[in-house]
Amino acid sequence: MYGKIGMVNDFKIIRKDENSELLVITPLLPKHKISKITKKTIKRNGTKLTWITSCGRNNIPKNVEYGLEWYVSKYKIPKYILPLDRDIELGRYMIDRLVKKLKTQPHQIAFAYAGFEFRGSINKKFPAKTYNINKLVKDNYISSNSLMRYDALKNVGGMVIDDEMVRLLDWALWLKFFYHGYIGINVPEASFIAYSTPDDISAGTLLDYQIKKNRVIKNYIEPIFEKYKS
Repeated sequence: MYGKIGMVNDFKIIRKDENSELLVITPLLPKHKISKITKKTIKRNGTKLTWITSCGRNNIPKNVEYGLEWYVSKYKIPKYILPLDRDIELGRYMIDRLVKKLKTQPHQIAFAYAGFEFRGSINKKFPAKTYNINKLVKDNYISSNSLMRYDALKNVGGMVIDDEMVRLLDWALWLKFFYHGYIGINVPEASFIAYSTPDDISAGTLLDYQIKKNRVIKNYIEPIFEKYKS
Protein backbone atom coordinates (compact mmCIF):
# COMPACT_ATOMS: atom_id res chain seq x y z
CA MET A 1 0.00 0.00 0.00
CA TYR A 2 2.74 2.43 0.92
CA GLY A 3 4.11 2.22 -2.64
CA LYS A 4 0.83 2.77 -4.47
CA ILE A 5 -0.25 6.23 -3.40
CA GLY A 6 1.79 8.71 -5.43
CA MET A 7 3.42 10.15 -2.31
CA VAL A 8 5.66 7.36 -1.03
CA ASN A 9 6.78 7.51 2.59
CA ASP A 10 10.38 7.72 3.73
CA PHE A 11 11.45 5.15 6.32
CA LYS A 12 14.40 5.05 8.68
CA ILE A 13 15.64 2.57 11.25
CA ILE A 14 16.83 4.43 14.34
CA ARG A 15 17.59 1.42 16.50
CA LYS A 16 17.53 -2.34 15.96
CA ASP A 17 18.22 -4.59 18.94
CA GLU A 18 18.95 -8.25 18.28
CA ASN A 19 15.90 -10.46 18.99
CA SER A 20 13.60 -7.44 19.34
CA GLU A 21 10.29 -8.12 21.07
CA LEU A 22 8.83 -4.81 20.00
CA LEU A 23 8.59 -2.61 16.92
CA VAL A 24 8.24 1.08 17.76
CA ILE A 25 6.92 3.22 14.89
CA THR A 26 7.13 7.01 15.05
CA PRO A 27 4.96 8.67 12.38
CA LEU A 28 6.30 11.96 11.05
CA LEU A 29 5.14 14.70 8.73
CA PRO A 30 7.75 16.21 6.38
CA LYS A 31 10.26 18.43 8.26
CA HIS A 32 9.16 16.98 11.63
CA LYS A 33 11.84 15.52 13.89
CA ILE A 34 11.79 13.35 16.97
CA SER A 35 12.32 15.44 20.11
CA LYS A 36 15.41 15.06 22.26
CA ILE A 37 13.29 14.14 25.27
CA THR A 38 11.71 11.25 23.36
CA LYS A 39 15.12 9.94 22.31
CA LYS A 40 16.40 10.28 25.86
CA THR A 41 13.49 8.72 27.73
CA ILE A 42 12.96 5.74 25.43
CA LYS A 43 16.35 4.56 26.71
CA ARG A 44 14.89 4.23 30.22
CA ASN A 45 13.59 0.78 29.31
CA GLY A 46 15.17 -2.66 29.06
CA THR A 47 12.87 -4.19 26.45
CA LYS A 48 14.68 -5.23 23.27
CA LEU A 49 13.17 -3.18 20.47
CA THR A 50 13.46 -1.92 16.94
CA TRP A 51 12.57 1.74 16.37
CA ILE A 52 11.67 3.17 12.97
CA THR A 53 10.24 6.38 11.59
CA SER A 54 7.64 6.60 8.82
CA CYS A 55 7.48 10.05 7.23
CA GLY A 56 4.88 11.20 4.72
CA ARG A 57 2.04 13.63 4.00
CA ASN A 58 -0.62 11.37 5.48
CA ASN A 59 -2.65 11.23 8.64
CA ILE A 60 -0.78 9.78 11.63
CA PRO A 61 -2.30 6.26 11.69
CA LYS A 62 -1.76 5.97 7.93
CA ASN A 63 1.93 6.76 8.40
CA VAL A 64 2.04 4.09 11.12
CA GLU A 65 0.36 1.58 8.79
CA TYR A 66 2.77 2.33 5.96
CA GLY A 67 5.72 2.00 8.31
CA LEU A 68 4.44 -1.35 9.49
CA GLU A 69 3.92 -2.60 5.92
CA TRP A 70 7.39 -1.48 4.92
CA TYR A 71 8.99 -3.23 7.88
CA VAL A 72 7.06 -6.47 7.35
CA SER A 73 8.17 -6.52 3.70
CA LYS A 74 11.83 -6.59 4.74
CA TYR A 75 12.19 -8.05 8.20
CA LYS A 76 10.69 -10.50 10.67
CA ILE A 77 8.07 -8.66 12.67
CA PRO A 78 8.30 -8.62 16.49
CA LYS A 79 5.38 -9.80 18.59
CA TYR A 80 4.36 -6.31 19.75
CA ILE A 81 4.11 -2.91 18.11
CA LEU A 82 3.95 0.56 19.66
CA PRO A 83 3.08 3.73 17.73
CA LEU A 84 5.05 6.49 19.47
CA ASP A 85 4.60 10.20 18.79
CA ARG A 86 7.66 12.39 18.21
CA ASP A 87 7.17 14.59 21.28
CA ILE A 88 6.68 12.12 24.13
CA GLU A 89 8.46 12.03 27.48
CA LEU A 90 8.20 8.40 28.48
CA GLY A 91 7.82 7.65 32.15
CA ARG A 92 10.57 5.44 33.55
CA TYR A 93 10.01 1.80 32.50
CA MET A 94 6.82 2.75 30.61
CA ILE A 95 7.51 0.36 27.74
CA ASP A 96 8.76 -2.39 30.06
CA ARG A 97 5.59 -2.15 32.14
CA LEU A 98 3.28 -2.24 29.13
CA VAL A 99 5.06 -5.28 27.70
CA LYS A 100 5.18 -7.08 31.05
CA LYS A 101 1.44 -6.56 31.58
CA LEU A 102 0.38 -7.63 28.09
CA LYS A 103 2.58 -10.73 28.20
CA THR A 104 0.63 -12.09 31.16
CA GLN A 105 -2.80 -11.55 29.62
CA PRO A 106 -4.93 -13.94 27.53
CA HIS A 107 -4.85 -13.35 23.78
CA GLN A 108 -8.29 -11.69 23.84
CA ILE A 109 -6.58 -8.72 25.49
CA ALA A 110 -4.92 -7.20 22.43
CA PHE A 111 -3.50 -3.94 23.72
CA ALA A 112 -2.21 -2.26 26.87
CA TYR A 113 -2.34 1.47 27.56
CA ALA A 114 -0.90 4.01 29.96
CA GLY A 115 -2.12 7.17 31.62
CA PHE A 116 -0.77 10.40 30.20
CA GLU A 117 -0.59 14.14 30.57
CA PHE A 118 -0.64 16.98 28.03
CA ARG A 119 1.69 19.91 28.66
CA GLY A 120 2.11 23.05 26.58
CA SER A 121 -0.75 24.50 24.56
CA ILE A 122 -2.99 21.97 26.31
CA ASN A 123 -2.53 21.11 29.99
CA LYS A 124 -4.62 18.17 31.11
CA LYS A 125 -4.17 14.78 32.79
CA PHE A 126 -5.72 11.53 31.56
CA PRO A 127 -5.35 8.70 34.12
CA ALA A 128 -5.31 5.15 32.75
CA LYS A 129 -8.96 4.24 33.35
CA THR A 130 -10.05 0.62 33.59
CA TYR A 131 -11.15 -0.72 30.21
CA ASN A 132 -14.93 -0.44 29.88
CA ILE A 133 -16.68 -0.73 26.52
CA ASN A 134 -19.78 1.06 27.85
CA LYS A 135 -17.60 4.11 28.47
CA LEU A 136 -15.54 3.68 25.33
CA VAL A 137 -18.55 3.89 23.03
CA LYS A 138 -19.32 7.29 24.55
CA ASP A 139 -15.84 8.81 24.33
CA ASN A 140 -12.21 7.83 23.87
CA TYR A 141 -9.89 7.74 26.88
CA ILE A 142 -7.13 5.54 25.40
CA SER A 143 -4.01 7.07 23.86
CA SER A 144 -2.76 6.19 20.39
CA ASN A 145 0.60 5.55 22.11
CA SER A 146 -0.51 2.11 23.24
CA LEU A 147 1.13 -1.31 22.97
CA MET A 148 -0.57 -3.81 20.64
CA ARG A 149 -0.15 -7.45 19.73
CA TYR A 150 0.84 -7.49 16.07
CA ASP A 151 -1.16 -10.60 15.23
CA ALA A 152 -4.32 -9.12 16.77
CA LEU A 153 -3.88 -5.90 14.80
CA LYS A 154 -3.42 -7.96 11.66
CA ASN A 155 -6.52 -10.02 12.46
CA VAL A 156 -8.72 -6.90 12.64
CA GLY A 157 -7.39 -5.53 9.35
CA GLY A 158 -4.78 -3.06 10.56
CA MET A 159 -4.97 0.57 11.62
CA VAL A 160 -8.00 2.75 10.90
CA ILE A 161 -6.69 5.25 8.33
CA ASP A 162 -9.82 6.94 6.92
CA ASP A 163 -9.14 10.66 6.36
CA GLU A 164 -12.81 11.43 6.99
CA MET A 165 -12.35 10.61 10.68
CA VAL A 166 -9.00 12.31 11.32
CA ARG A 167 -8.43 13.15 15.04
CA LEU A 168 -10.77 10.30 16.00
CA LEU A 169 -8.92 7.46 14.28
CA ASP A 170 -7.40 6.06 17.49
CA TRP A 171 -10.89 5.89 19.03
CA ALA A 172 -12.15 4.07 15.94
CA LEU A 173 -9.29 1.56 16.24
CA TRP A 174 -10.12 0.59 19.82
CA LEU A 175 -13.77 0.18 18.82
CA LYS A 176 -12.69 -1.92 15.84
CA PHE A 177 -10.75 -4.21 18.16
CA PHE A 178 -13.84 -4.73 20.32
CA TYR A 179 -16.04 -5.51 17.31
CA HIS A 180 -13.63 -8.32 16.42
CA GLY A 181 -13.61 -9.75 19.95
CA TYR A 182 -10.57 -8.03 21.46
CA ILE A 183 -10.31 -5.74 24.47
CA GLY A 184 -7.58 -3.70 26.17
CA ILE A 185 -6.10 -3.38 29.63
CA ASN A 186 -4.91 -0.33 31.53
CA VAL A 187 -1.47 -0.22 33.15
CA PRO A 188 -1.70 2.38 35.95
CA GLU A 189 2.00 2.15 36.77
CA ALA A 190 2.94 3.23 33.21
CA SER A 191 2.69 6.86 32.10
CA PHE A 192 3.98 9.50 29.71
CA ILE A 193 3.86 13.23 29.03
CA ALA A 194 2.86 14.60 25.61
CA TYR A 195 4.10 18.08 24.78
CA SER A 196 1.54 19.98 22.72
CA THR A 197 2.09 22.99 20.45
CA PRO A 198 -0.45 25.13 18.58
CA ASP A 199 0.34 23.05 15.46
CA ASP A 200 -0.83 19.91 17.26
CA ILE A 201 -4.27 21.32 18.04
CA SER A 202 -7.02 20.64 15.54
CA ALA A 203 -8.17 23.74 13.71
CA GLY A 204 -11.50 22.14 12.94
CA THR A 205 -14.77 23.57 14.18
CA LEU A 206 -17.09 21.98 16.69
CA LEU A 207 -19.37 21.13 13.77
CA ASP A 208 -16.49 19.40 11.97
CA TYR A 209 -15.78 17.37 15.11
CA GLN A 210 -19.42 16.33 15.39
CA ILE A 211 -19.49 15.26 11.74
CA LYS A 212 -16.47 13.05 12.30
CA LYS A 213 -17.88 11.68 15.54
CA ASN A 214 -21.09 10.77 13.73
CA ARG A 215 -19.01 8.83 11.21
CA VAL A 216 -17.34 6.89 14.02
CA ILE A 217 -20.77 6.16 15.50
CA LYS A 218 -22.11 4.94 12.16
CA ASN A 219 -19.05 2.95 11.09
CA TYR A 220 -17.89 1.48 14.41
CA ILE A 221 -20.34 1.96 17.28
CA GLU A 222 -23.61 1.03 15.61
CA PRO A 223 -22.12 -2.23 14.26
CA ILE A 224 -21.04 -3.12 17.82
CA PHE A 225 -24.56 -2.65 19.14
CA GLU A 226 -25.95 -4.64 16.23
CA LYS A 227 -23.49 -7.50 16.69
CA TYR A 228 -23.75 -7.78 20.46
CA LYS A 229 -27.39 -6.89 21.05
CA SER A 230 -29.20 -9.40 23.25
